[in-house]
Amino acid sequence: MEPSETGQALPPQAVIRFALTPGAAAALARHKLLEAPATPPRAQNLAEAWFDTPGLTLLRHGFALSTAKARRGHVQMLRQAGECVSAPIPGPAPDPAAFPPAQAEALAALAGDEALQLAFSLRTRRLTRRAGRVTLRFESGALQAGAERQGFCELELSGPAAETYALALALAEEQPLILQPASLAQRGMWAVGVARPGAVKAGPGLTGAICLDDAITALTQSCLSQFTANWPGFAAGAEVEAVHQMRVAMRRLRSVLGLFNRAFAVPGFAAFREEAKRIAATMGEARNWDVFTAMLQDGPVRALPHEPGFAVLLSQCAAFRAMGYAHVRAVLADPATTRFLLTVELFLARHGWRNGLPPEALTILAAPARDFAAPQLARLHRKVRKRGRHLAHLSAHDRHLTRIELKKLRYATDLFGGLFEGRGRVKTYANAAADLQEVLGTLNDLATAQALLARLDSATPETARASGIALGWCAHADCASAKPLGRSWKAFTGAKLFTG
Repeated sequence: MEPSETGQALPPQAVIRFALTPGAAAALARHKLLEAPATPPRAQNLAEAWFDTPGLTLLRHGFALSTAKARRGHVQMLRQAGECVSAPIPGPAPDPAAFPPAQAEALAALAGDEALQLAFSLRTRRLTRRAGRVTLRFESGALQAGAERQGFCELELSGPAAETYALALALAEEQPLILQPASLAQRGMWAVGVARPGAVKAGPGLTGAICLDDAITALTQSCLSQFTANWPGFAAGAEVEAVHQMRVAMRRLRSVLGLFNRAFAVPGFAAFREEAKRIAATMGEARNWDVFTAMLQDGPVRALPHEPGFAVLLSQCAAFRAMGYAHVRAVLADPATTRFLLTVELFLARHGWRNGLPPEALTILAAPARDFAAPQLARLHRKVRKRGRHLAHLSAHDRHLTRIELKKLRYATDLFGGLFEGRGRVKTYANAAADLQEVLGTLNDLATAQALLARLDSATPETARASGIALGWCAHADCASAKPLGRSWKAFTGAKLFTG
């Protein structure tokens, strides 16, 4: 926590933004949990404009130059790397020379002789309310970027994390709120084609002398952040990789909560794991059709491009894939998903796992996270070795079960490996586990491909022939995997766990 001016630690802060309907906004603005001001609240009408060169040089270099109407005149702002500098200006047009010398020189160097012009603008009607220490901003209006106009009706909450998430959850129980992970300014930049969001991979694991109590917060938050960080990328068109990363985030969340639940049987851990499983399963359908379609195109279709039945099969795959992605969009647009994320965030802000724990458990929470991780990693390592015994001769189902246990071990290694000495040993072990997981993943994709082929209509001679070719291709690839599987398993079993 950051210290305040009085020397006392400030509580963690949170900022959350939601999309909602105008009717829901009107109802929530009158909610009983909001403070009743002495005089009826009045909305502000705001006009903001972002300027850049014709080639968007400033935005492409991480500078955002905007102007806004102030109480007296206008003000311009320059944001870069999390810093914001403002300066008064006489009118709505920006004046880079009015900034301090360092910023003015940086803008001049970037813009050169190019004139600044309007990139995008925001017209916003904002109603500000309060509930205790939480500030609520109801905003509606339009984002204009060239000929493209995006209307919006949103609610932003900011304040101490526990209070903010509690209020957000209370509001979400009464009106349908949908998480909006991106700010209006970010969406304006995307609308003009700058820094369009893509997929975001998992963040780094734990390092340093962190206690288990703090590790629970850090690792759970990391999974939530990975999930929400990929939401904009999915909406902006980076569907394939964004869905993959959101699914990974939910599976990592299930895995890490499973580890904690073994030590502390907290109802919240079990409930969150079930909801994460539901979301990941929905995204798995879309992901499976992506992987299967790519395998079909890169394998038998490329080898036999003149087989007429493949075009029909691929068309059916596209239809199933579209249904899968429609389900993903439905999950993200479901208020239940937003409520789930808010519930976990509130659980973290309140350290909900501490409730009802005996004194000895609280002592474990205060101990180094490494003390918790070492036996957990050892247990998972033993489980994989036991499950994978005679791996090359196991059925597809048993190989899949081995892969599931290996993934739990991989997640735990990625999350906790940085707590142990000998970075080289950790990397060697992680690489061996990753190589084995890659081979098992390929085998699982082949088994899934056969199941998906059975769902396609192969009633005509052409499609029946194409389906048979694809099945044969999968069977041949499965047989050819015996040697790489044996090598990967030998390398994994020969790698020493780094916890000792």
